[in-house]
Amino acid sequence: MKNLSPDDYLALTANAATLAEDGYGKKVLELEDHSILKLFRVKRLISQASFYSPARRFANNTRRLKQLNIPTVSIIGLYRIKTIKRTAVHYQPLQGIMVREYLQNLIQNQSDINGFLEQLGIFIAQLHAKGIFFRSAHFGNIIVTPDNEFGLIDISDMRIGHKALSQNKRLRNMKHILRLNEDIQLIENSDIIEKSYLQHCAIKNKTFEQQFLSLCQSLKTKT
Repeated sequence: MKNLSPDDYLALTANAATLAEDGYGKKVLELEDHSILKLFRVKRLISQASFYSPARRFANNTRRLKQLNIPTVSIIGLYRIKTIKRTAVHYQPLQGIMVREYLQNLIQNQSDINGFLEQLGIFIAQLHAKGIFFRSAHFGNIIVTPDNEFGLIDISDMRIGHKALSQNKRLRNMKHILRLNEDIQLIENSDIIEKSYLQHCAIKNKTFEQQFLSLCQSLKTKT
């Protein structure tokens, strides 16, 4: 992780556009070359975040996803910016369109969405089979690439294990995936994602299948 001086940071972020911020300041910047700088707060001078920061976890998740042949962002650098008490990850964004926007376009054009939802269910099953627990896996952080593959962005909030997710973790992760009303409204009249998931899931257990279907249905009717 490279230390950035105040001058280096100002030079890097000159004319940058702010994409996200909170009460503590800027969180995501788009730089002049259209690369992205994502900033993470360091709450204490001596803390776990100083040694294994979310920025480093983001980069490690990127490396693991590429090993698993899942499209994601490309890391340019990792920085420690002591003057503003931040660490940062600098990356090239993943090209493509959000699943949310892709679905909106299909619906607007009165296109059949069933085949797309089936493929999305398969992709989620593949993530779980590869041990990926992604808390932020809503339809805004799953990308359809120009090669018509699914990819992932905003991946600091992710854990990648060495074996497939347990039944309990699969159910927990679906709660994250189907938590946003704007996503649910696009699929609330369909059960294709969950049926496709179960068809391509290695777990062949009637109790789990019933729990999975019941959970997805309850999540989609909470709106």
